[in-house]
Amino acid sequence: MKYLLLLILVLVNQAVFAKSNKCVDLMQKQSYYEAADVCKKMAQKGERNAQFSLAVMYYQGNGMMSNMTESQKWMRKAALQNHNQAQYNLGLMVANGQGSEADLIEAYAWLKISAENGYAAGNDSVKQLGSELSSSEKKQTIEKIAQIKKSLKN
Repeated sequence: MKYLLLLILVLVNQAVFAKSNKCVDLMQKQSYYEAADVCKKMAQKGERNAQFSLAVMYYQGNGMMSNMTESQKWMRKAALQNHNQAQYNLGLMVANGQGSEADLIEAYAWLKISAENGYAAGNDSVKQLGSELSSSEKKQTIEKIAQIKKSLKN
């Protein structure tokens, strides 16, 4: 659970990094109940910043009940659309078993991808988690990274 603090800090500050839209604007105003409705509609239409914001709301329980499974679901959708902060947060959630079973190989892969996509915090997490993986697990991460990259939308 050593990654939990990092995730909470990143989620709390998420609105600073997200591209502005009505969903993000409502979150910044802390109009969470209205934001939940707006973000869900936008997220269902595939808007990645809304997917990310909805994941954060599910994580924090803002405007809805906290739900790690739903949070991870929407974080994954945004991550697959190359939202580098979502990729980072998803990596931390998977490492901590929040919303699914913990999987350090998948977690490392998402953190590495987020770092490669320019999310600076990913570099430190990759080093930290990488130091905990065996050489066999590190080989598995190469395959996992390739698999995930095939699924990413440009």
